[in-house]
Amino acid sequence: MTQKTGIENFVSGDWRILTIDEVKSSQPYSLVGGPFGSNLTSDDYVTAPGVPVIRGVNMGGKDSRFIDSKFAYVSESKAKSLAKNLAFPGDLVFTQRGTLGQVAEIPKDASFPRYVISQSQMKLAVDKKIAFPRFIYHYFRSPLARAFLVRSVQATGVPHINLQILKQFPIPLPPLAEQRRIAAILDKADAIRRKRQQAIQLTEQFLKSAFLEMFGDPVTNPKRWTTSKIDQICRIVRGSSPRPQGDARYYNGPVPRLMVADITRDGWLVTPQIDSLTIEGAKKSRPVDAGTIVMAVSGNVGVVAELASDACVHDGFVAFTDLRHQIILPKYLLLTLHFLKSTHESKKAGAIFQNLTTHDIKALEIPIPPIENQQNLVKVFTYINQLDEKLSQTHEQSKNLFNSLVQRAFRGELSSAEAIDT
Repeated sequence: MTQKTGIENFVSGDWRILTIDEVKSSQPYSLVGGPFGSNLTSDDYVTAPGVPVIRGVNMGGKDSRFIDSKFAYVSESKAKSLAKNLAFPGDLVFTQRGTLGQVAEIPKDASFPRYVISQSQMKLAVDKKIAFPRFIYHYFRSPLARAFLVRSVQATGVPHINLQILKQFPIPLPPLAEQRRIAAILDKADAIRRKRQQAIQLTEQFLKSAFLEMFGDPVTNPKRWTTSKIDQICRIVRGSSPRPQGDARYYNGPVPRLMVADITRDGWLVTPQIDSLTIEGAKKSRPVDAGTIVMAVSGNVGVVAELASDACVHDGFVAFTDLRHQIILPKYLLLTLHFLKSTHESKKAGAIFQNLTTHDIKALEIPIPPIENQQNLVKVFTYINQLDEKLSQTHEQSKNLFNSLVQRAFRGELSSAEAIDT
């Protein structure tokens, strides 16, 4: 590649810079897009077995990794007619539209010998005498490559890239042995990051298992606990906002106001950080005390949290105040409402939580086990929460390590003695 791209300024000076087109295999159809329009539609899908079709769901979301399941399938004869659009273990697959910057490598031990790529993907078979696929995979995910990609994106309508843009995409390449070494280091760091992320997800599963073991499904109440409608154990109040919105008399004062984005960010214990009201504005809103359980009724409907500080709550919330502590503990209510939502969703009855009104919430009936049992749940919750905090810290450290390694890797700054503690 002779044309300057600007990437030369950020990578090791003695590395070659080639285009994707220049590192493709010499075999036919080594760099191709998905089938044209009507050549592959949902009418072509058949019940497994067949040849799997790689779609967006197989690209791993933000994690950019190959998900070797959840496929749609086409018949063998259809796959044969799409021979130009087949991908094989060891190939790289790029997202053309949707989540830009996504790339996945089909592992060598993949479940199928070949796959069809959909219209939203492109496939690259690498000439392994020139480049190591795993190195290209990591480079394409790097901030340097993403910045170049953003500059190349076609932003009319849904942002997307096309095969021509991908062909000209520049790849900085050290010698093959160095590519392998860098890829191995980044693989190891990425694996640590993923494991810690998975550990955090397991704490949620563990908490759910503990809850179900102690109390059973809150929807079916198999342990036959006494039940009560929620409005009989507390007062349910709807959030409120001063009008007009943005009026300087009411907004940007010293009183924090809980917004839906706060609860999405913080999880179980939420601290309002986005919006605030004046003292006068707070009088026209809904002030509630720290420790109150709140539930979103707009945006991410049904998400619950405990307020970490006194605050006013936005219209998109209800708050459960004046709890009858002698029969129900706040954290038991928090977890019951949380698992009530997830249980409904797992049973495909999540519509209950899509248009939740204050009337609906008041009518919800929940099991009320003895207070001693609830106290035991609080102990388990506290332990898991502490564990979760430690895991979150180590996960953050592993993310920072990975990001640092990625930046140094493509500047050619990873030393031969680079080591990663597991």
